[in-house]
Amino acid sequence: MTRKKSAVPPAPVPALDAGRFLHDIQAQMARSLLAEPEKFVALADDIASTANGEEPDEELCNLLTMALDEARMAQEGGQRAGKRCLDALSRHLADMSRKGEITIRGNMAITRCYVRANLAVPDIAPGAQSVRREASFLAGDEGRGDEGRDPVAVFVDSLGDLVKNVDDDPSMLHHVFAETLPGIPPDARRMVCRITAANPDPRFEPLGCAWLLDSSELVRAGAAEGLGDRIAAGHLSASALGRLAMLRTWIVDEPHRRCVDGLIRQAIRSGVPSEPADVPRYRITGCVSSPVDGAGAQSLGIGLQRGRSRSIAVVLLKQGFGVKDAYAAPCGSVAEQRGILQQMAGPGEEGRVSLDYVRTALRVALADGIRNGVYPAPGLIDVVDVCALSDLRPADDSSPAGLLGQYDAEERLRSLSADARDGLVAVSGEWAAIYPVLGSWFEDSDDMFDAIGAGASAAARKKALWTWLETRRAFWSSIVMRTALLLQDRGDPMADSFAVTACEISGDRPLRRIPVMSAIADQTLEARSAAGAPAGDGMPLDFDEALMDFLMNAVAAAPAATRGPSRGRKTRSPAPRKRK
Repeated sequence: MTRKKSAVPPAPVPALDAGRFLHDIQAQMARSLLAEPEKFVALADDIASTANGEEPDEELCNLLTMALDEARMAQEGGQRAGKRCLDALSRHLADMSRKGEITIRGNMAITRCYVRANLAVPDIAPGAQSVRREASFLAGDEGRGDEGRDPVAVFVDSLGDLVKNVDDDPSMLHHVFAETLPGIPPDARRMVCRITAANPDPRFEPLGCAWLLDSSELVRAGAAEGLGDRIAAGHLSASALGRLAMLRTWIVDEPHRRCVDGLIRQAIRSGVPSEPADVPRYRITGCVSSPVDGAGAQSLGIGLQRGRSRSIAVVLLKQGFGVKDAYAAPCGSVAEQRGILQQMAGPGEEGRVSLDYVRTALRVALADGIRNGVYPAPGLIDVVDVCALSDLRPADDSSPAGLLGQYDAEERLRSLSADARDGLVAVSGEWAAIYPVLGSWFEDSDDMFDAIGAGASAAARKKALWTWLETRRAFWSSIVMRTALLLQDRGDPMADSFAVTACEISGDRPLRRIPVMSAIADQTLEARSAAGAPAGDGMPLDFDEALMDFLMNAVAAAPAATRGPSRGRKTRSPAPRKRK
């Protein structure tokens, strides 16, 4: 008997995206390096020792950047493998530096890799002769006879070429300096920042203000001194004075805030010139937000238009770190702008939010960063400028209770009956079927895995996990409350369920009686048993930071090695360890 042919034509086989396939292989290689620190170190050794006159291998640089990014996220997530790799690499690079084995090109490449992975660069700068030659490379004038000159003077001479190459893009200018300053010796680095911030060219003024938020004390000090010189010379604009008045509220340590207050007083005494009123401003075409994932990461995107040109402003927020990254980037077309904003929203997500929500999320993140002693990304100054968020100040309280006050200013939820609250909490068991991001809501720190034990019985592990989760009430309450604020802005009817559940998580209700916490516990145990398993389909857990990688490619300075695109590891059930 012959089998009938099906009337349904076979589904077409999707074409292989070779670039994406290669990237996925690199991403797997980068993750595997965390388990083999010696190979991690060997990769960096090969790049750092690039022979003079040769360019470092671009693919190797991309792989190292991705591996450093993986190590950083692992360390931030409490996974010791990340810290082990970063510490081993720092020790090895310091040893190479002492032996004079790091070349000029190798030093520049290593610096770029660290900066693009959002990591502090180890102190491995070559000697003075190497710095002089490096400054010449940056200016594109090798062989000009600068070898005998002071390295600071050579770098200052190159400022004009840097400005010419980046045009009027402040994010690009900041990015160029971020990748070159760590390669300059500390004393010279402070002086370069001072001279640059004082440069009368108006394009350096926003850069000087942004440097006041840099993680390096040397850079902050140099910028403050340079802005003082700028004020004394009468070159500080009224808009820069407004920036100083705003960013002083973002500053973490009191001595630095007093320094900025001194600059403000100096500028007021000296007077600042008025600015023309007809300066073209950006028009905001729309705002989007990704969901808040299980690491507390969330990306915000703002579409911008000025004349016929299109741009986007992007901010990455992360629980415990505040404003993790921020910058503005040009778009080649309306379609490109729309596509990137949709990517930020996440697969299948509408993503639209109001500008008021963006402002609220930024205020909460600034307060979160200050509470944890972390400076906001310097690029936030650029975002504030292009989006005209001139009144951006940290929220008074970023705790779950403070977030509830913003959500329920009229105290409507406080008057609910106990039965009504129980009903809203019970609905949390339905969230996962509606919001895919909940697949990333689980714990995966090494301390947590130690606490629940490796050889214990399943019942003992679950009991230990519930004990651990008691210590994490504030974290998960904040994640749920931030989600409530996001859904409230979108008019989602589930918003009240999130808000009330967040209150109960931070309160006295037993966690076992909160369905979403039971789901988090189950997914945590699944993640423990499935750690390292191949990824399935779903929302990329590292989408927010991967998107930052993608956008930074758009503003990366040639001929720097391009930054790796998305590291697309997916959620699944059982879920592997999540990206952070």
